[in-house]
Amino acid sequence: MKKYFNGILLLIFFLLFNSAGLSNRVQTETSENQNQIDAGSFAASASGNQDSGATETEQTQDEIRKIDFKNFTYEPFCAGVDDEAMKVAVKNGEFSEEKEADGFTERFYFNVFDVGYGDLTGDNRAEAIVLTVCNTGGTGNFSEGFVYTMKDGKPSLLTRIEGGDRAYGGLRSAKVENGTLIVDRNDVGEEGGACCPEFAVATTYKLSGSRLVPTGKETRRELYPARRVSFEKGKSSGIVSVKIPANERQRFVVEANRGQTMTVRVNSDKAAISLRKGDAETTESAGLMRAVLKERGDFVFEVWNNGENEAEFTVTIEIK
Repeated sequence: MKKYFNGILLLIFFLLFNSAGLSNRVQTETSENQNQIDAGSFAASASGNQDSGATETEQTQDEIRKIDFKNFTYEPFCAGVDDEAMKVAVKNGEFSEEKEADGFTERFYFNVFDVGYGDLTGDNRAEAIVLTVCNTGGTGNFSEGFVYTMKDGKPSLLTRIEGGDRAYGGLRSAKVENGTLIVDRNDVGEEGGACCPEFAVATTYKLSGSRLVPTGKETRRELYPARRVSFEKGKSSGIVSVKIPANERQRFVVEANRGQTMTVRVNSDKAAISLRKGDAETTESAGLMRAVLKERGDFVFEVWNNGENEAEFTVTIEIK
């Protein structure tokens, strides 16, 4: 009987011991799982914060790109009086107005012809570079550039880019590279006129406060380099094909002798032909030029596309 009683006590003790161990293991595993859940939640929260911050930075960088500069209000000097700028509100990039005054019509036209972006201030946020041109009723077309930055959530004029009238300093393009502004302007050259620039001059600038300060040397390039044409041996004529954008031109150079006659034909009445270099007596008509040469050497002529679209022309040159 005593042995039987001792056996029961031993069994009860064994069961109590295992129960306590199981409870400890359950508590330990529960605590570890909770720690893992908490750590996972923290990681997810941190990841969420990082994504939110990146999105905010991207939104800040792209903020100015959301401004519609083709439907915007400008203050160009060309519209002002006594160097005081006046406001011009463009719609779809244009503004035009006509007024009757003292028996004649005053006309004003303003156009936004280019909008670009780049970081000019070094703050990792883009500025907007807007190029415009205006006409006040005469033959002049005066260009001007505007540089905008974002300030308090709104576009603010940072500085202006000086332009000019057509071939005399008229703006061609502007872009930002490595924190510098590169501006391309027309240059009339030695033989050009107000209508027709011969060269383009590139100037680089650094922004200092609200001023554009020129840096480095200007570069000058010819806008219409001549393409040399040579005839096959024993031939007195040749044919070339060329694509020319609307209202643009292509120049050609040929060698000839004094007393010869050079005839140039183009297969379109949308093309004008003129002699640019060389002493000769010329007659010109739509798609045709004939020149009696008065000297020996290189002669340069140009084909001008007077059409509204780019076109491919066939040019026939004959020298006899």
